[in-house]
Amino acid sequence: MYKYKIIFIILLLIICTSASKSEDIKNNIEMLENYLNTIQNMSFTFEQQSPNKEKEIGWMQIEKPNKLRIEYKGTNDLIILSNSYYLILYKANDDIITSLANDGPWSILTKNNLQFGLDKNNLDTNGVVSNVKELKINKVNHIFYEILMRNQDKQLMPPILLHTSSNPFKINGWTIFNEKNEATKIKILKQLSFNKKSLNEKIFKLSEQDRLKGDVWEGPFNKPQIARKPKHRN
Repeated sequence: MYKYKIIFIILLLIICTSASKSEDIKNNIEMLENYLNTIQNMSFTFEQQSPNKEKEIGWMQIEKPNKLRIEYKGTNDLIILSNSYYLILYKANDDIITSLANDGPWSILTKNNLQFGLDKNNLDTNGVVSNVKELKINKVNHIFYEILMRNQDKQLMPPILLHTSSNPFKINGWTIFNEKNEATKIKILKQLSFNKKSLNEKIFKLSEQDRLKGDVWEGPFNKPQIARKPKHRN
């Protein structure tokens, strides 16, 4: 009889611990949803480390829904823009535009009314939280979320690993993976604005006139206007 009591107590402890962890995960997901859904617009500088380990500094401005602009410090002339339909990659020096479908894990920052779940078969959620890990670093609580966002066809995309801290809850950075499982790491350096009352909509556009003049920069890096070479006709 004593042996069975011990087994019962162990099973009870396992069940209680499991229920407690499940409740913690739900609370952590709810904290993340609440924070992300308070964002209407946000601007910050960041450090990016690409799969080849090279680092560079960038600036990102987002506005919901679906608007994003990224520029880089120094000689990197890439500008990234998004709207409800396209992700636009613009090589400013050569005035070359490439348009892609706006479908990627970055939508975690630009979508309205985000909802996450644990069930991969629940197509009503925007993404699936496949793992949550809590760590204390320098006496500060940190939470790492591994999230599989859904694309427009409800298919799960490669994971985004989101790094947050609490008191107050905020995003410190993230890591995204391509289909080769190569990682690009983003570390937020400084938040420049949060939920400004109004933004200049020019931030999310590239007019032909500005492109022709080489006047294409909107970020904080004081990059010079691009000198365009005149196009001669034969």
